[in-house]
Amino acid sequence: MVRGVGQLLKSGWKRTPNEISQPASASVPINTARRKAEQRVPLASEILEHPDSIDSQLQSPLFGKLPRELRDLVWRYSLTRYEDLDNLYDIQKRYARPGQAAPLRVAVQLLETCRAIYVEAYLTPFQVNPIIVFHGDGGDIPPVVPLMRTTEDPFLCKRLRFWQFANISSVETTLQQVNLEGGGLERISRLVGTLGRHDGQESRGYAATGYACFVSPTELDKNAGEVSSEEGPDSPLPSLPNPLIGRKITHLSIRMSRTDWWGWSSRPEEYISSPEERLRLEPMINVTHLWSRPENFSAMTTGYEARKAGEEPDFGLDDFEKQGRWGLQVKEYWPDLTTLDLVLETFSCKKAQLNYVTQCAKLWTFPLENGFHLVWNGKEEAIRWRGARSYEYEDHQDWFRNENVPRDTEAQDSTKIQWRPSPSNDEDDRESQEFIIRTLTFERKRMGEHIGADRF
Repeated sequence: MVRGVGQLLKSGWKRTPNEISQPASASVPINTARRKAEQRVPLASEILEHPDSIDSQLQSPLFGKLPRELRDLVWRYSLTRYEDLDNLYDIQKRYARPGQAAPLRVAVQLLETCRAIYVEAYLTPFQVNPIIVFHGDGGDIPPVVPLMRTTEDPFLCKRLRFWQFANISSVETTLQQVNLEGGGLERISRLVGTLGRHDGQESRGYAATGYACFVSPTELDKNAGEVSSEEGPDSPLPSLPNPLIGRKITHLSIRMSRTDWWGWSSRPEEYISSPEERLRLEPMINVTHLWSRPENFSAMTTGYEARKAGEEPDFGLDDFEKQGRWGLQVKEYWPDLTTLDLVLETFSCKKAQLNYVTQCAKLWTFPLENGFHLVWNGKEEAIRWRGARSYEYEDHQDWFRNENVPRDTEAQDSTKIQWRPSPSNDEDDRESQEFIIRTLTFERKRMGEHIGADRF
């Protein structure tokens, strides 16, 4: 058994009743100084210093027949998070949704089966699972899940060791529009240390502010302690690359749930007479909800018409206002992205409004360094799902239950999904509320001069 792994993602895994028995293996002398330095040095490095302690497991088809490349695929699949559907969330909780019907788990008990698996896969849980960051209403935050942080409580991930945090390369964030347009992408980037990772720096956990702390790998960490009795604190590991070097954040998912929009609580038809109530999103303006500038309410349409004509929109912003555009914060604070998912949800009775948002968004481009941009890849996912009959946020407004109901007679451009198990004799859920999620993916590509990158 590999001791110490039980602390890995402690809140996010559970044992199974018929857990595989632990194979006997040769004893490894555990150096006390090394254990104290485990924030910096994974246990795998010590095990690899004693290769005789690792059973090759050649009697197992995993090791006796499969090459390492295929085993890595097995580890990645086995250690990807999953929903613990034996413990469903209350369907009336607003955080209960597709992909989050139940607590998320990571089956890290796999790493405890034998040392041969551990030394090959100990980094995999962090490399295949995103860190989740919430920046908005507390009602959207589920009970603690693996690799979760919030801007309001940035220390939720403080149990992660430096080397574990360093090996994360993907981020999922759910944030309110007021935060997205108010510097939220910058704050989230500081929570995960995107710029330190970009510069190839080493993880040192978190600063007192809760932001990620990365330092130059040439700096001595006086508090790290001795790695072993023969090695200095900064000696290279004998069998492993430096696990403290932060992996670049290459994937970001931006999610806005149904209650995250400006005007989310307005009646579906109210936007006709009050444009400020319409669902809208525009990455090249600092804020779309500003009473002193009513033209900002229609910025999304202005931007769309300009881009259709092959031009970039000019919103007449001064230099200070230009700094607040969330579309440019991608370049400044997320320089290594190769993919960006935009996941937008609303009530089914506001489907037409969301359809127009995604129509506009397909023309967006997010500039990066060296002539690269994130551009829509031409694919769109649209799903419908049914939830509870009522939610606590309704505040006695009747339109939620009267208008946000399934309309199977309408032509649908989305796929209805079953996102949580239900009894076979379950009654028709016609009285359940229905929601729409549309997802666009933007990919890193080199664009020509016609993009007009110099305008940004």
